[in-house]
Amino acid sequence: MGTSSTDDLGPKHPAFAAHFRDPIYDDEGDDFAPFGNDEGWDLVFLTARRADELDGSTTVAQIDPEWLGDEAEVAAGLDEGDVDMVDVVIGAGFTLLRLTGQIDDLGRALVLRALDTRDRVYGRHPQTERMRADLLAFG
Repeated sequence: MGTSSTDDLGPKHPAFAAHFRDPIYDDEGDDFAPFGNDEGWDLVFLTARRADELDGSTTVAQIDPEWLGDEAEVAAGLDEGDVDMVDVVIGAGFTLLRLTGQIDDLGRALVLRALDTRDRVYGRHPQTERMRADLLAFG
């Protein structure tokens, strides 16, 4: 993760800032936070650099097409408990929310599925519970 911090990412979209207020959404050191693992941090950091390419129609899959371009492969990875896939899906979903203030329906479903997989692999954690509750309550 280097010397970068969430301060380097520029402002959060107002809809994200208003709804996703827990400190986990700025935590770069907690592996169970959306941006605290390598995959989540890389996604938010690199995507923030091209935020001008994002708009209200951007999807979770478009955040990282190399990992998320094939819906069947993503679903299979989540079903198999692929922890890298879990971290990429969660990171991509919350990156999209942070930068655009919106998430597509398929992307939301994938993030919820990834959170369920994380629970299955690691057991329940407060961070996962918070992300799930916040995502379910969001717009």
